[in-house]
Amino acid sequence: LRERHTDITPGYHMNKRHWITVEGGGTVDEKLVKELVIDSYRLVVGGLPKSEQPVDPHTYGHRA
Repeated sequence: LRERHTDITPGYHMNKRHWITVEGGGTVDEKLVKELVIDSYRLVVGGLPKSEQPVDPHTYGHRA
């Protein structure tokens, strides 16, 4: 992502390897931002104990 979009840089005040910062108004469109947010949410939820997962991380964000 960082190589393809100049508006995506290593995470500000975060682990630079696993986190990114997305600047608005440039090469990143709304669809990509939504995909990134959904993917991030699924990763976080997937790391929770199954009893604490508010949604199924394998199906969340997929349209039926």
